Amino acid sequence: MRRTAWLGCILLALAACGEETTGTPSSAATSTTAPAEETTTLPATTLPATTTTAAPPPDPCDLLSPEEVASATGLEVAEVQPDPPLYCIFDFGPDAGVSLFVAVDDGQGRLAGPEAVFAAYLELLDEGEAEEIDGLGEAALYAPDFRGLAVDAGGGRLIALGVNGGRRSLADPRDALVKLAATALERL
Repeated sequence: MRRTAWLGCILLALAACGEETTGTPSSAATSTTAPAEETTTLPATTLPATTTTAAPPPDPCDLLSPEEVASATGLEVAEVQPDPPLYCIFDFGPDAGVSLFVAVDDGQGRLAGPEAVFAAYLELLDEGEAEEIDGLGEAALYAPDFRGLAVDAGGGRLIALGVNGGRRSLADPRDALVKLAATALERL
């Protein structure tokens, strides 16, 4: 049951990969003028500012080159589709029917972010449906049913790599994802 729930959660998250929402705090003051010469000014309202001490995450498209992705998968990259701030998608074209994504956690706790994927894979590991990958970051988990790899790079940095579609063209992406994750970790 948990596996089905996570599958639904991840599918929902992947479907929303390209959606971005931004909010702008309101900083306008409201003034009201009373009869005669009396003026009342209400205080400005702003959302609390958030400060981050850590550097912003790197652009996911800077972590791997199309040539590195092609070398690891054996498939030529037809197009690189930046989807900031989290994702970079390497599309192998309509004939292959598959794409590979790289995601970098931005510390915002997003549903489809690597932190959420890593947590989901930990549950799958407990259920025997994911495997630990030794020698990759502080911890790395591969979930074959989801064809994805989540890596704890240490220092609060997480990345995820995965494959969408194309079981015919890229049936078992495990080794390719591990190789690509090792390269991406060097550039974090």
